[in-house]
Amino acid sequence: MKGNLKILLFFLSVLCAVGSSINLVTAQEPIKTSDSTSLMASQTKGVKEQELQAFFNSKYNYWDARILANYWGQSLPEAKARIGRKVLWGPASTAILEQFLVDARVRALQSVAPAEDPSSYKLYRESRYTYDDAQTLARFWGDPSPIDAKLRIERNLILGNQKIIDQALRYARSGGK
Repeated sequence: MKGNLKILLFFLSVLCAVGSSINLVTAQEPIKTSDSTSLMASQTKGVKEQELQAFFNSKYNYWDARILANYWGQSLPEAKARIGRKVLWGPASTAILEQFLVDARVRALQSVAPAEDPSSYKLYRESRYTYDDAQTLARFWGDPSPIDAKLRIERNLILGNQKIIDQALRYARSGGK
């Protein structure tokens, strides 16, 4: 019984956060226009810009948005806006977003397997890392081949660990200094 009450209270807090955000958006002073469609488009564009700005000002990055876009079945810009919307809605929505990100990462990691054809590594292909980087990292990490390093890069990108890759590349290029 207590568990059900906690769940109900959690969802009510999320609903309140959503409701207050909607009120902020709809409480704007009405603009007089003969074309209500252009008014709605203008308001929608403004909200979308706010959501995107919230994404860019948040701790979330391109790779988080990319993983969530795949998970949600959305385009990258739609996922960025959705992340921003959840950030704007507050801590309860951000907690839900964090769980979505965990679930998305787990699913993405499950779909990545060692492959003879590294073209299946979608995030690696989208990244700025080159074959030379994969060779350098393979030597540094002790991987048998650049393909193995590409797999490791792919997994690190899924986990949001681009900084780890960059740091390893710096160390490898500087001779470990």
